[in-house]
Amino acid sequence: MKLFVKEVVNSMKYIGAIAPSSKYLANNIIKHIDFDENQIILEFGCGNGAITKRILKQMSTCSRLISLEINDPFMKHCQDKFKVYNNFEIYNHSAIDFDLLLNELEIEKVDYLVSSLPLAILPKADLDILFKKIPQYLINDGSFVQYQYSLNKYKFLKTVFDSVKLGFTPINLPPAFIYRCS
Repeated sequence: MKLFVKEVVNSMKYIGAIAPSSKYLANNIIKHIDFDENQIILEFGCGNGAITKRILKQMSTCSRLISLEINDPFMKHCQDKFKVYNNFEIYNHSAIDFDLLLNELEIEKVDYLVSSLPLAILPKADLDILFKKIPQYLINDGSFVQYQYSLNKYKFLKTVFDSVKLGFTPINLPPAFIYRCS
């Protein structure tokens, strides 16, 4: 918690949260993932690892979780916290250019993309670039799972994906909406 508070103060423009994700939010996010063998899950913004931890505990050891985090202290924290997981990789890499990293890693498609990005405060140009690419990198029955503190990107996500389902987690600070898009 101490690390989170410090990084929120130092990097509010990139974090977009006032508290770490609750275990209730993390549990509700993973309900939107159908875990199976040999999956690749991409995570945008692992922060202090609250959601990362639940994904790793639930996923198969023969699956792979690739997390992107641009905040150095969060990245180092998660590197250390999850070093016992052989199927976890973390990169100091922008989500906007996730496709470049996937190409480097020789990954054509992912099963799930779990995002903690603060969509409400990202510039429209960045959103357009990002969401032009995301559907291309999901397998046919893959999903994009995103949480937000408002519904202000619901209409936008409906223009990108055929299906946008909503969930809600009241026990989080602040309460959060979960979008499952496919």
